[in-house]
Amino acid sequence: MDSARQLLHLFLITSALAVGVLIAGCDNKETLLDVDTPNGGVSVEQDRDDGSITVDVDE
Repeated sequence: MDSARQLLHLFLITSALAVGVLIAGCDNKETLLDVDTPNGGVSVEQDRDDGSITVDVDE
């Protein structure tokens, strides 16, 4: 009986981890440039699927 309880516990934990990974997903972007300065920063990323480029400027 104790073995079945441990097996069920392991199954539930594994299922919860799998659901968490699926919900989080993957960000399919590549960082081309990331510059941080005391006054702000610039981040340039390229989407690996369609090649679009995103530029974020923090001031």
